Amino acid sequence: MKDISPEVRNLLLKYNGDMKKLLKENPNQDYLYALSDIRENILEWYGFDEEASLLQVGSDYGALTGLYSRRVSQVTVLDPNRNNLSVNRLRYQKQENIRYVTGDLDSFEEDGFDYVVMVGSLTSPYDGQIKKAKSLLKPQGKLILAVCNRLGLKYQAGAVPDKDRLSRAEVRELLCGREGTDGQAEFYYPMPDYRLPITIYSDGYLPGKGDLSHAILAYDYPKYLRFDLGKMFDEVCEGKQFETFANSFLVIWSRHEEN
Repeated sequence: MKDISPEVRNLLLKYNGDMKKLLKENPNQDYLYALSDIRENILEWYGFDEEASLLQVGSDYGALTGLYSRRVSQVTVLDPNRNNLSVNRLRYQKQENIRYVTGDLDSFEEDGFDYVVMVGSLTSPYDGQIKKAKSLLKPQGKLILAVCNRLGLKYQAGAVPDKDRLSRAEVRELLCGREGTDGQAEFYYPMPDYRLPITIYSDGYLPGKGDLSHAILAYDYPKYLRFDLGKMFDEVCEGKQFETFANSFLVIWSRHEEN
């Protein structure tokens, strides 16, 4: 995604933080991804420990920082891009429990976090990034990861995928190892994707035939799809393969199985 931090900063100042008016008067897909409160749906439902500390890897113009700051005691935002951090700081200047750090994950030396969150910020080499993120957690901490699925039907139909994308099997191996013994990973499936999720499914509650047959709200579909996406999702759900072909994943990893 291109860097639009100067534009976003100017808009925030112009509209004095009024996101609804800003987005209404400036219809733009990049602004929607950067500023829409729909972004928070990805983790708004999750039961964070209110006394916890959280490391957000990747500032992303602050799309999720506000949610974290309301739900945990202390938030650290890590990003190598000073402009992104500047926009984030401007957006949440009244929040006193957010700390901004310029730097990347590889060189970050602090640890002892209850949560490390990587929503759309995982980059190559993936195994090194995951290993580093895990090392920053407390023994009972959780790594929360959201990533684009390389096999997602949306992308097979013609939508442009993220540069960094992984299959479900690849994500599981990264988090739990080849033998699947390095902790446990809970998979969730945001639809239409992790950026602007409307519905989030889980392994315990998967969509069935007909649940996804109608038009699915998405802002990055091409004008002409390669196939009928609703019909194909019907086939995938009926064949019990939704987990494989979902558009993206939200995964919560921990070292120990919870009671």
